[in-house]
Amino acid sequence: MEHIICSAIMKHADQHGTLYPLQHGFCPHRSCETQLLDMVNEIVSNMAQGLQTNLCIFDFSKAFDKVGHNRLIENL
Repeated sequence: MEHIICSAIMKHADQHGTLYPLQHGFCPHRSCETQLLDMVNEIVSNMAQGLQTNLCIFDFSKAFDKVGHNRLIENL
């Protein structure tokens, strides 16, 4: 059931162009690896042109493990 709903939502988003063009997660033929390759390609291209590249990187992998669940529920 979940797969059917997800497929319908993604089909709708794809048909109506609602996904950001640089979105890699949850997109067909895109992944973390393709995002990394695009980023490295852009950095190398900027370096070749003598341009500066700024990155702001966040790690949310354990973000919800460090939040008290009771406090999170109160905020929701």
